[in-house]
Amino acid sequence: MPRRQTSKVIERKKQILELLLKEGELPTNEIVRRTGLSHSQVFYALKLLQRDGLVKEIKRGKVAYWRVAEHVTPEMIENLSSSSVVSFSSIGAEQEELSEI
Repeated sequence: MPRRQTSKVIERKKQILELLLKEGELPTNEIVRRTGLSHSQVFYALKLLQRDGLVKEIKRGKVAYWRVAEHVTPEMIENLSSSSVVSFSSIGAEQEELSEI
């Protein structure tokens, strides 16, 4: 079963998608610079977005450029699934329930 995404991860995905929708195509390091996120946070979000078919990776030499997939609309970005969100407080509640069994 795939891991559910936290609200922070979904917000990062939205932030990156909105940036790419506005700018067109950017290299990974430019996304890092403009979002203020760490390289690993950006790369993780990009790989999730790529897996979901929302972004495309274009390799130019050693540099990876990213752009929004052709079929993605601003409405799709706004409606990123919150059903896969898990909060840390719900994890604690689930662990308490399990310990009672």
